[in-house]
Amino acid sequence: MVKDIHIIHAPVNLGLSRHANGKERGCDKLPDALKMVGFHSTLDPTATKILPKPTYPEEKVYNDGALNGNVLASFSIDLADAVEEVLDTKGFPLVLGGDCSILVGSTLALARKGRFGLIHLDAHPDYYHRGNKEYAVVGGMALAIITGKGTDILSNLENRKPYVKSKHVLTLGYRESDPEQDIIAEAEMDEISCWSAEYVMREGLDKTTEHLNDFVKHEGVDGYWLHLDADVLDGSIMPCVDCPEPNGLQFSELKVLLKTILQSHKIIGMNVTILDPELDNNNEVTKAFSDMLIEAFKENKDITQNNPVGNK
Repeated sequence: MVKDIHIIHAPVNLGLSRHANGKERGCDKLPDALKMVGFHSTLDPTATKILPKPTYPEEKVYNDGALNGNVLASFSIDLADAVEEVLDTKGFPLVLGGDCSILVGSTLALARKGRFGLIHLDAHPDYYHRGNKEYAVVGGMALAIITGKGTDILSNLENRKPYVKSKHVLTLGYRESDPEQDIIAEAEMDEISCWSAEYVMREGLDKTTEHLNDFVKHEGVDGYWLHLDADVLDGSIMPCVDCPEPNGLQFSELKVLLKTILQSHKIIGMNVTILDPELDNNNEVTKAFSDMLIEAFKENKDITQNNPVGNK
């Protein structure tokens, strides 16, 4: 089991639009839902920090094309402070969202500490920006923002743009049936490595894990952050997200990939996002997701022993 885990609750929905009926989404409830099904007690973290939930604005406001951009900028700095605090102790920050916008704060913390890469497990590339979409939610812009292509109100906090260089990013899990393949092609042109869910199925788990190990061995970075969006799973087993997609990974496949990634001492922290407990009436999906995560963390060496960050 990975030791010295510090859980950070980041209960934010600001990176998503409201439901059609005006109701706020429920991704902010994921940390408490995971705690309720035994995730925290089984993982036994060194500490748990709970960030205050930011208020979702009543009016729909786009700041330089980003919905709720200004409010998210403030929250991202608070989250970066919490992540950096854990990294300074050589602990392993495990950030529980919330939506994908938490990637901004997590990677801002990395930019303060050195040069880091990202492994991004998601059904979507999250690569919208003003150049390809005039208005968007930050959850759909996150990867563009952190690699310096998004609006400066989020991509250049503390004048640290980019938080992660494109060539140090791997996004895995997008669907080849996604109608916006041009967005994926753009990300690839910008040197982001893009592997589809179908790629995993064609290559098989053995080859995919071999390729993952090769990726994290790249020189030029101090370590990697892991971002897990629950919608990387197939929509038939993970319907409790804002945009479930077919042709995704199964729990068993994702567990193997996560185990492989977490075994590397270069993985210094992790986000978990987008599962909406309000869409999971009996907590069955949340419990299955929690059990899979716990299994992925088990039997790994203490990756914090080799945490390269410390008090840089």
